Amino acid sequence: MKRILIIITALMLLLVVPQVKPKANGVTYNTFTYSSNKKSIVPTQDAYIPISMTNLLGGITLKNPEDIFIDSHDNIFIADTGNKRVIRYDLKNDQTFIIGEGILREPKGIHIGIDGSLYVADYGLRQGVKFSYNQTTHQYEKTEVYQKPVDSPYFAEEDPFYPTKIITDSGNNVYLVLSGNINGLAEFKNDGEFFGFFGGNRLPSTFENIVKQNLFDKETRRKWFKMVPNPVYNAGIDNNGLVITISKGQRGYLKLNIANLVYSESNWGKDDLEDITVGPYNTIFAIGQDGRIYEYTNEGELLFMFSGQNIGAQKGLFQAPSGIAVDSKNNLYAVDSKDSTLQIFSPTIFADLVHKAIDYYQQGLYSDSKVPWQEVLKMNVLFDVANKGLGDAYYAEGNYEEAMTYYELSRDVKGYSDAYWEVRNKSLLSSAEWIVYVIIGIIVLMIVNHFVNFTQYIAYPFKLLNKELSYFKTYREIKYNFYVLKKPADGYYGIKREKKSSNLTALLMLILFFASYLIFIYFTKFTFNDRIISEINLLQELIKVFVPVGLWVVANYLVSSIREGEGTLSNVFQGTVTALLPMTITFPIVTLVSQVLTLNEGFIYQTLLYAGIGVTALYLILMVKEIHFYDTKPTLGNIFISIFTAVMMLVMIIIVYILLSEVINLFLDIIKEVTNRA
Repeated sequence: MKRILIIITALMLLLVVPQVKPKANGVTYNTFTYSSNKKSIVPTQDAYIPISMTNLLGGITLKNPEDIFIDSHDNIFIADTGNKRVIRYDLKNDQTFIIGEGILREPKGIHIGIDGSLYVADYGLRQGVKFSYNQTTHQYEKTEVYQKPVDSPYFAEEDPFYPTKIITDSGNNVYLVLSGNINGLAEFKNDGEFFGFFGGNRLPSTFENIVKQNLFDKETRRKWFKMVPNPVYNAGIDNNGLVITISKGQRGYLKLNIANLVYSESNWGKDDLEDITVGPYNTIFAIGQDGRIYEYTNEGELLFMFSGQNIGAQKGLFQAPSGIAVDSKNNLYAVDSKDSTLQIFSPTIFADLVHKAIDYYQQGLYSDSKVPWQEVLKMNVLFDVANKGLGDAYYAEGNYEEAMTYYELSRDVKGYSDAYWEVRNKSLLSSAEWIVYVIIGIIVLMIVNHFVNFTQYIAYPFKLLNKELSYFKTYREIKYNFYVLKKPADGYYGIKREKKSSNLTALLMLILFFASYLIFIYFTKFTFNDRIISEINLLQELIKVFVPVGLWVVANYLVSSIREGEGTLSNVFQGTVTALLPMTITFPIVTLVSQVLTLNEGFIYQTLLYAGIGVTALYLILMVKEIHFYDTKPTLGNIFISIFTAVMMLVMIIIVYILLSEVINLFLDIIKEVTNRA
């Protein structure tokens, strides 16, 4: 009977627990990279293969390991937290050392400094502990402690001091991550002297936070709004001695310079990272609470994301990952505090190609990096870092046109702009002679025209055409839009009282505005246009233009009717479209200007664009004032109420749409059910 129950239980578990089907190479997970073209993660070739999963090191059983570190000699150090010790394992000689047994209580973080000493963050001792290797006794001895300072302005007597992680920088200063401390990393000199905090997170500069900071004091903000920055959760150090921090609730990582400012950050990531480290190619590795492992370039671009949550006992997946480290051959080592295992991952040929190209580039061997980058792109054309790497390689060779192509593929605006600057500079130098001739020719023509006035003959056909077209009402009404720009008060009076415009003409002008907007979004140079042209949805763009204009016209008319405005619905529609004319003119101008500018001259593009927006807003205000015959104060009040009304109308339309969709689906389901029963 007992045997039958065991068999039944096993069968039920097989049905209930989802099984991860391994691929042909034995990998139980997919690998992803970030694509700027898709603006999301996309699948890519496997980068790392799991090769080992164990809870034994040299005959020693791990128990709830919390951290792992690998030194420059590929010695593996593990914070064996459950056994209150640190294990050092020599992978080459299969030798194991026990460190801190009888001294440590709850080691949660470990690090090897440039002096070869072992640094331990002990949560139970409430200290950081330094162990130095004694060459005579061949043992690690406790030589220094890093504990809560006494009589320090940074710590009150009741403030907790619970170290969870520890790192050292290139100057051998010691940094402790303190559980729940919002000030950042506690920084100590190597001799144990505390001298401040480093790397604390800052509150984001959102409009809401700025308002609260100006209206309330620090204590009130923290008490009422919980306005406190996220505490640093873990930290690492890169090969240049810069501190890297991760925090719960904050996506990815931050790399800080010596001035305690953000030097770089990851371009993609999640907010549940557990540990972070740096590999031999300066790439940055992180592991998340969900078992995901991330690899970034030194600049923060996501190379790979792989692995995941372990449901059963699947190699390559994790239940509660707690630490990650990398050896000199770029093999990954990760510990799991729940199932007390150490897993090892080996890079694939694809990952080796990527790292080879990165290594060449970091050494300044740009031409040598081209071949591996090209091989990578043969395997995955959406691999951003490869496209950017080829752009950098071609740029270094002076092939700027080709560099622009690959920079655009990788959505690298700065690289594209720099390459275009070189192309433009080359073109200007080669065309300098012709430019001088053109300028001289223009000056000569201006002098000749001063005496002969031949431009009148050039202008004559256009004047004649204008005279003939003026017999058509629509043409006269279109011309009147430009008169409104010259004399807005008289112009809007003509629309309201003299019927100088019509709804048909206004509609044609609105279509012209839309066409101008399409030119802007389709043809603005990549330097100033982050849209992916192939993904522009014409219907969505149509809605973006016509729906806001329609809502504004209706809302403004309704509000003005209540607030004693004189304008009719047609007046508001015609006046609004006329007010959009500055932007209709601006869009093609900035599109044209963008073709010859780099980021260095970006202020010209921005000035023209914002000037167009500002002038349009001004004419919109004048339209409301003149069409409804308001003073300045009622005009502004009318505009704000109209905008609010338009937003409420949009919300109501969305709600009605959702409800109608549900009702229609309900009727369709009823009809389907009746049909099936019949």
